Amino acid sequence: MALLKLDIADVRNIESASLSPGDGLNLLFGANGSGKTSLLEAIYLVSRGKSFRSPQAARVIRFGQPCLTVSGRIGQPGAGVVVGIRLGRSEKEIRVGGRSCDSSAQLIRLFPAVLIQPASVALLEGPPRWRRQMLDWGVFHVEQDYLDLLRRFSRALDQRNAVLRGDVSCSSLEAWSGELARWGTMIAEMRLAYVERIRTQVEEMVSALLGRTDAELVVRPGWRTGWSYADALAASLAADRRQGYTECGPHKGDFTVLVGGRPAKDYLSRGQLKLLTYALLLAQAGRLEADQPGRVCLLVDDIASELDGRNQERLLSLVKSIGIQSFITFSADAQRAAAAAGPASRVFHVEQGRIRADA
Repeated sequence: MALLKLDIADVRNIESASLSPGDGLNLLFGANGSGKTSLLEAIYLVSRGKSFRSPQAARVIRFGQPCLTVSGRIGQPGAGVVVGIRLGRSEKEIRVGGRSCDSSAQLIRLFPAVLIQPASVALLEGPPRWRRQMLDWGVFHVEQDYLDLLRRFSRALDQRNAVLRGDVSCSSLEAWSGELARWGTMIAEMRLAYVERIRTQVEEMVSALLGRTDAELVVRPGWRTGWSYADALAASLAADRRQGYTECGPHKGDFTVLVGGRPAKDYLSRGQLKLLTYALLLAQAGRLEADQPGRVCLLVDDIASELDGRNQERLLSLVKSIGIQSFITFSADAQRAAAAAGPASRVFHVEQGRIRADA
């Protein structure tokens, strides 16, 4: 479902603003510090119920104000549902269709957004949990019960760890190990199936951005390859008892991107790693758009400062080819770079927290 309208109040330097985006490319121009990224942050709040720039609400709320509010109408022209976020320094309220919502999961399913920004390269350079989060976000949109499955696994993991730390019966440990093996195996299988699902899109995007056809995603379930999770838990029991926690499992899962049979992060330049990261995220967005047309939104921040002209054109061409609603920021003097995107459905200028639509 596309974002039809967005209303923002007290998000960083944006005191009050509204915009009605198009369902294709939306180009956002402005000087550094004008509020372009804050606008993307507001859209992200509608999708995830949180900021991508800071976990601390006080840093997102406009200085001197007690809270921020963002609301968006999600759907098709002439219809849609209103999503509202009210974020204070110690509280958060989410409303969907006028009703309070306890979890951001409903937002994520209703209005999935994929973010591409300079810091996205941390997906490949950072800790495994970021790569697990990418996989889990993708599986969540494919498997309706996946969130419940993650919760069941988390509960079983907590209980097994509690048994390992305490003096309780072996039968309790055996029972929770069985639960953990059951849910953990299902999670690992779904993650692997999702990677297979996006493999074609990844290959296409990597080829378009890096000119390579030898990229491969390799998933590690979080335990020894070729073993069942139940066997891995049994083999690690003595070590788990000494440590007081469960060492192996999908909570330790990860994936690696190989290029030419070698780990990409050890082989590619930093610039190439950025392009590879963008390719993965575009593949994820493209796969979801293919599965559920008209629902996913793409947010692209400040690529002109990170990529040379040729790579900017490649990335913008790919974004356009996917055919999804996109919001792309540019510096105020980047009209030439933005021309590579071709005709846009909407153009906006951002200046000192004010947003003006191009006539």
